[in-house]
Amino acid sequence: MDDEILDVVDEHGRHVGTKRRGDVHRDGDWHLAFHLWVVARSGVLLQRRARDKSSWPGYLDASAAGHLIAGESVRDGVREVDEELGAAYAFDELAPLGVFRVADPEHSGTVNRELQHVFAVVDERPLSAWADFDRVELDGVVLVDHDGFAALAAASAGADASVVVPGRAWDGVREADVDVRASEVVPTPYLPEIAPALRRLAGAAS
Repeated sequence: MDDEILDVVDEHGRHVGTKRRGDVHRDGDWHLAFHLWVVARSGVLLQRRARDKSSWPGYLDASAAGHLIAGESVRDGVREVDEELGAAYAFDELAPLGVFRVADPEHSGTVNRELQHVFAVVDERPLSAWADFDRVELDGVVLVDHDGFAALAAASAGADASVVVPGRAWDGVREADVDVRASEVVPTPYLPEIAPALRRLAGAAS
C-alpha cells in the first residue's frame, strides 16, 4: 500500500508532482482523497475500519473513503465505494458536498494532509444487505440516526469525546445495538458542515 503512487498537490489542488504514498505521509505532502457518505431516512452509514489498519485502526469513518492514486480524476473515486462496500454507483448519482482541506495531527508516525472531495448518496437498503463489504479493510458498518450523527459532528467540532449515541452495527454475520462514542470517530473537521446536508438529502425529519 505504501508503494502506491499518489499525485502531490499544493493546498489549492494544483498538481506539483507524484510520490510514493509512504513518502507522502512521511513528508506531509498535500494529496487528494475521496469520501462518500451513504445516507437513508433512518440515518448515516459509517464504516468500522479494520483493527489492523496502520491508521485509525478500529475507528469509525465515512461510509467509503480513500486516496485518489496518480492520474485518477475525482470521478474515479467511486471505485473506493465498490472496493470497500461492494456497492456500485454512477458518479452522477452522487451529491457533491464540497472540497475540504484537512490536516490531521501526526498519528501513528504519519502526517496526513488531504484535499478531501466529499459526496453523499441516498441508499435505503437495510443494514444487513451490506453483505459485500471488504472484510480486510473493514470490520463492519454502523448506522446512526441523523440526530445521533449531528451530535457526533458537534462533538468533533468541540472536541467533546464523551458524547455517546445509539447505533446499530453489522459485522457481516449479525446485527447488534451498540453505543457509538465520539472518541471512536476519525477526527473530521467538516462533519458539522455536512450533517444538515445529509439530513436534507435523506429527507429525514428534523
